Amino acid sequence: MSFASAALSGMVEDTLAKKWGTDKPDKNATPTLQRPNGSLWIRKYKILVSKENTEELSEEDKKNGKVKEEEALNVSDLHCTFEVHKKRDRGGMYAICRIFNLNSDTEDKLVMEGDRLIIEAGYQASTTETVKDEEGNESSVTTDLQYGKIFDGKIIWPSRSRASNTDYVLTLMAIDGDQQLNLSFISKTVNRGLNSRKIIETVANDSEVKTPVNKISDGLSTQALPRGKVFFGKPYNYVQDVCRGNAASFFIEDGNLNVVRLQDLSKDEALVITPKTGLIGTPQQIQFGVSFKMLLNPAVHLESMIQIKGVQVNEASVTPGQQQSPLDDDWIYQVIELTHIGDTRGNDWYTEVQGISRYGKGSLPGLLANSGQNGMGV
Repeated sequence: MSFASAALSGMVEDTLAKKWGTDKPDKNATPTLQRPNGSLWIRKYKILVSKENTEELSEEDKKNGKVKEEEALNVSDLHCTFEVHKKRDRGGMYAICRIFNLNSDTEDKLVMEGDRLIIEAGYQASTTETVKDEEGNESSVTTDLQYGKIFDGKIIWPSRSRASNTDYVLTLMAIDGDQQLNLSFISKTVNRGLNSRKIIETVANDSEVKTPVNKISDGLSTQALPRGKVFFGKPYNYVQDVCRGNAASFFIEDGNLNVVRLQDLSKDEALVITPKTGLIGTPQQIQFGVSFKMLLNPAVHLESMIQIKGVQVNEASVTPGQQQSPLDDDWIYQVIELTHIGDTRGNDWYTEVQGISRYGKGSLPGLLANSGQNGMGV
């Protein structure tokens, strides 16, 4: 490097240090990694593979709410790639994680003992706020702006392969929610009077593997059972029966059960996405809504509302007889399918989204007739 290049590099580093807070006397201080225009930079991630804990808890520990502790192996320092798929369909919640160049002992341990895959991803930017408690005491609270868990599921299939002459890959396939509904069992008798919501809560709480309930649609039927009922079999079948009778669908995200209807109104505010806050390229109109790509954002979930601003949508061309939903008047779309894609040593760090117009405007009849999007409905 020439003297001029070295001097220029030093000037740039000094300027960035002043803007981003890294010129503070405290060398251990964490800088606020946020550019002046609000853009996020420097990736942050954690990839864990945990081992199943077979130790049985005592009855006293169970009463005290103690849970089994799992031993986890952090593989974040290695070259990893991942694809996290989320869709309202059976088998639509899964992840594929590839770990490169493990040593033989660690690879054997993951293959033989790896039970659960946890992926956290986003960016290092954070914000600090000063809050007061009831007594007036001030304290600082630091919040990650765009970082969080994007997948938590059970590993069902590890496989070894060779990517090149020098690179070996361990691929982990994991599914979210398969153990709770498909591999569990329920045996219970209930009295008459249970409505659809109570049936789902009973199945979730009284199965061999309990399933926390995150959301149950308020639009489910309130009609009660006229007589007692016996639950005996897979929890999946009973949740599916309720959804079929209510034109609803269900999915498990991060271990929590969600029962939703396409007609449900969202209770959350729309997340605004612009080219300055992570939108990449130009959104494209598809049959039931739009598809677009953004910088990886763990705040995006199924059913999230996203408002697109600062960019036009490429409209689709149609042929006679083809069904095509109109674009939303306010550019607000509800997520019905998403994919998180990441490469810890590559360029990929995106979230790909497919969304429909708010509350299915212009697309609801077609989606209700589409078994792929309303597979648990009538």
